[in-house]
Amino acid sequence: MVSLDYLATLDHLIWLRTGQRAAEALSCVQATVSRNSRKCLEVFGLELARSRGEWRLIGDTTLLNLERSVHQEWRWSRNLTLRLEAQHWSAPGLDGLALANWQRGNFNQLEYEQPLALLKDGVIDAWICSAPDAPVRDGLAALRLTTMPMHLMVPLGHPLADRRCPIVWDELLSYPVLPLPDGSFPIFEGVLRQCGLLPSPEREQAMKQASWFGKVPVEAMLIGYSSPLTLHLFGDDWVRLPQRLPVEVSDVLMVREPYRDHPRTQALFNHLTDHLSRLAAPHPDVIVHGSPVAYVV
Repeated sequence: MVSLDYLATLDHLIWLRTGQRAAEALSCVQATVSRNSRKCLEVFGLELARSRGEWRLIGDTTLLNLERSVHQEWRWSRNLTLRLEAQHWSAPGLDGLALANWQRGNFNQLEYEQPLALLKDGVIDAWICSAPDAPVRDGLAALRLTTMPMHLMVPLGHPLADRRCPIVWDELLSYPVLPLPDGSFPIFEGVLRQCGLLPSPEREQAMKQASWFGKVPVEAMLIGYSSPLTLHLFGDDWVRLPQRLPVEVSDVLMVREPYRDHPRTQALFNHLTDHLSRLAAPHPDVIVHGSPVAYVV
């Protein structure tokens, strides 16, 4: 069995992406992070390489992941600090939330692949992500925290900013739309495609023919989208249109299946929903689920 310190250091480095963040989380110096990570890699005969901002292990990780499972069970059973990550879209709902015995991650992942791998491998213990694209996988439990609509937003001064009557989707063709990371949210992208809100030759042509084109910055003509719990991120310079996207979105808490009914999962779920209920109080269109509801696609 490899040292708890060695494996924890390597996993914190992979999880938090930088030696500085790992050192801060572990209350040590970066030299210790480098030394302990290197020793752990040597034990398992692995190498570490960086690709597109993420650390990737090179080699057979079978034994490492078995060791991770042992260490993870130790954390859960001994009431040691657990590791929580959250996706960029869900992170605003966690602002100001204090969690005892849970260590917060970066809370800024835009895509699903890396945090999903961290959860499956036991590097992190829980992950809050967003539906409808929350990935359901064998061996993982997905618990729905919230259900809410997705509103369309425009900046003040936008030609549609004072609109109060329903909007026909074709009316939006001549305006740019807030972009998404390509391919990261296929279900949500499908909704945008259904509504004609993805980049296309037709949209580009309609924009060039619009009366505003070339006269005002493109940013002033943007169409954005927001759940009720992220409206505040747009600030007072944006307004909500009388139009919703034809999709419901959710925050979803994910843990490995063996910990689905663990008292610490239940306690985290309750803490999160209590916090989200306070945030949702001004928004009657937000449902906060009072008990764990399995999320299914």
